[in-house]
Amino acid sequence: MDVRLRDAGPGQLILRPVGEVDMATADTLDAALADALSRPGTRELVVDLTEVRFLDSSGVRVLVGAAATARRDGVAFRVTDPQPIVARVLRITSVGALLGLGADGPPRPAEQGFRGLDR
Repeated sequence: MDVRLRDAGPGQLILRPVGEVDMATADTLDAALADALSRPGTRELVVDLTEVRFLDSSGVRVLVGAAATARRDGVAFRVTDPQPIVARVLRITSVGALLGLGADGPPRPAEQGFRGLDR
């Protein structure tokens, strides 16, 4: 797996993993997310899942952990453009709303909580 990070404007980062996110590669994604979230001045982190072909529970754990860290630190966090198989995993694990996915786009701030992770 490869992870690309680019600046999208002041305080805005886009992280784009490429390949499969599973038990063997989740640590790579975790490290990239931690690096992006720890950059001074980061206000928003978008994880573009366009090129992720597979996501297992290890990848879900990493994304949920990063979302919780971002929320704690006041950084907007969301995933975008998951492939159908990845979107299905996020849907059946009920983490889509936490990660900024929803039927009508990103959630409004009052809707971002998920099972106590927003406290």
